[in-house]
Amino acid sequence: MSESEVKIWEQVDVDKGTDVEKEIDEFEKVIKKLLEGEIHPERFRSHRLLFGTYGVRHHDEGTYMQRIKIPSGFITSEQLRTIADATEKFAGSGHGHLTTRQDIQLHFVKLENVSEVLRMLSRVGITTREACGNTVRNITSSFLSGICPDEVFDTLPYALYATRYFLRHPLTSTLPRKFKIAFSECENDHAMVKIHDIGCVAQKRQNGRDIYGFKVYVGGGLGAIPFYAKEIADFVPVDEFYPLAEAIIRIFHEYGTGERKNRNKARIKFLIARIGFDKFKELVMREFSRLKRLKPVSEDLERYVENFPQPAPALNGREGGLENAKRLKNLIHKPNLNDEVYKLFLQKYTFKQKQDGYYGVYVKPPIGNVKPDEFRFVGDLCELYGAGYVRITPHQKVLVPWVGEQFLYDFYAELKNHGFVGGMNEAVREIVSCPGAFSCKLAVTHPYNLAEFIGERVEDLSGLRVNISGCPNNCGQHHIGDIGFYGASSKVGNKLAPHYVVMIGGNPFKQMERYGQLIGKVPAKNAHLFVKAVADFWKGNKKDGEEFFEFIDRVGLDVFRRILAKFVKVDPNDPEIYAEPGIAEEFKMEAESRGECVGSLLDLMAINLFDSIRNIYEGEDDMKEGNWKEVKRKCLDSILKCAKMYVYLDGVEVDKEEEILTEFTSRIAPRDWLCHDWSQVKERYLKWKNSEDSKAVAEEVYNYTRDLVKDCDMAFIRLQPNLKIQACLKEAEEAHIPGE
Repeated sequence: MSESEVKIWEQVDVDKGTDVEKEIDEFEKVIKKLLEGEIHPERFRSHRLLFGTYGVRHHDEGTYMQRIKIPSGFITSEQLRTIADATEKFAGSGHGHLTTRQDIQLHFVKLENVSEVLRMLSRVGITTREACGNTVRNITSSFLSGICPDEVFDTLPYALYATRYFLRHPLTSTLPRKFKIAFSECENDHAMVKIHDIGCVAQKRQNGRDIYGFKVYVGGGLGAIPFYAKEIADFVPVDEFYPLAEAIIRIFHEYGTGERKNRNKARIKFLIARIGFDKFKELVMREFSRLKRLKPVSEDLERYVENFPQPAPALNGREGGLENAKRLKNLIHKPNLNDEVYKLFLQKYTFKQKQDGYYGVYVKPPIGNVKPDEFRFVGDLCELYGAGYVRITPHQKVLVPWVGEQFLYDFYAELKNHGFVGGMNEAVREIVSCPGAFSCKLAVTHPYNLAEFIGERVEDLSGLRVNISGCPNNCGQHHIGDIGFYGASSKVGNKLAPHYVVMIGGNPFKQMERYGQLIGKVPAKNAHLFVKAVADFWKGNKKDGEEFFEFIDRVGLDVFRRILAKFVKVDPNDPEIYAEPGIAEEFKMEAESRGECVGSLLDLMAINLFDSIRNIYEGEDDMKEGNWKEVKRKCLDSILKCAKMYVYLDGVEVDKEEEILTEFTSRIAPRDWLCHDWSQVKERYLKWKNSEDSKAVAEEVYNYTRDLVKDCDMAFIRLQPNLKIQACLKEAEEAHIPGE
């Protein structure tokens, strides 16, 4: 093959000369041993996870999800067509799913077909290695890198070099837990670096010449207990980043022994919390100094970046690729500037590049699901109008860069003809959702269904970002949405009903520390009503240029709690309350048990707390109406729920009210978890329970319970990574007003 015929994926070379065919042959032998009963399924598990082959729900042991690494979301037209073929031939779901880590997942692949899928992908330079398991997962980078008007430099080559550096690295398949790295090209931080184990933001210094480097963060992560990463270095030259990253991973290996004992706390963020950031940084920097000497990468990195294909729209891929003979030279349509859908397209689907005359254009498959012919269509689009490649975004979209301004209407016409613009509410294309119980064993609910349900009923999100997960583990990144939901359950009468815990005001961009704040939970059936009410309120009251998190700071959380309160009441006789949207069968709790996932514990605590908060808000309305019996009932229910959540946290599972209150007064009240004296809670509860339904009693129990709920709410905020409550800071917390 001549130099001019080298493919873009060969230049990127993530496999770095590995004999991938031999590697797949060996994996195929392991699969055969399993199918013949010669290897225990648990032993096989570590093998398949190393190749990105993941267990699924509602299918037998011979069916899996195959996760495909797309480093930095960078994928060429040829690779897209191969993904289409693999999806069409082997994915039982009939589609590929774009993930929030710029991966692609094929659901319901038969185990006997997995090796053939891997071979198809490897022939065009795509790997699945270390896409699952306790490894360095797919390394992500900003989808705007290379075209962003504010970028310091194009971080794509450096991010892909990081993939090469850590793929098959001796340390990275034996980590205490999964490990995530991200790169951003500018301070606006489209890669959301502070929610990662390691995050890098491009920087430039002057020393007679431009010196490229990174500001580096460490210790972030979402999951059931989210952390923001902390800055470990304000500037590290690009060639020194890789030994620094390895030093961090080595310290994680060496000192993460305590975290390994509990899978639910085995992320690096928990190690840092346990030993302290200063101690962690000291250990890392000592190792970093050593690795800089032992493992220099400067020359190899310089060669890689120098030979890396640069953006070149006239070529197929980037500089160094074959000539893009398919790129259109003449317009097909005359633009109709009165077309309202075209105006929407220009507003919401296009991004003006730093290069004059060029735009990036988004393709928005609903909930990130792409059918085989749609993969092929996107491959054709990026050849006809772009540079032969696309970037998958963390928002489950596809960005086609290098579209000439004069071709925007033609591009729009193609999207419209293929159903990618118009024809449905725009909200359907904007909501981010993990697959949830569609395929995941840990999920409580089906977020796909909720996303479609909301999108079909809410015409305009008014720019709000909605993120949905099927459980607390955050695959849909609910903590960083303007509105976030995660799946939960709640008893209505004597039956379980699907609910979603609601978070509001997350924003991970510009390196901010803005996780969404918990405000309650809502029946799945009513979630769309809450979204519409918030969108309408936001649209009608925001100021020019105001972002949603700023709006929340201005109007306060109480406003949104009151909006939510309108939609949490349910009629136990309504059969729809017991089923998820779009699912005829009644809801059943089929997720993994509490012992398998720490998120279940936090979920239970949060649900009890949010029920208590809701009772207080509703109780205030009952007070105004003189409904003293209902005030008393709700307050007594809140007292029990607040007591139960902390007794449960302490490892005691009791259900009878006297047992709950006894355990609370003996175990929890004497501690400094709460800011006030609640030692009389059992005595008062029993007195009020047996008292008359009068105004005086209602006011007394309401005021007492309101303060208890406030105290428990603030204590929950102080929940530490070790699942203990930090001691009350009385002066600061007594001044706190809920919602501020």
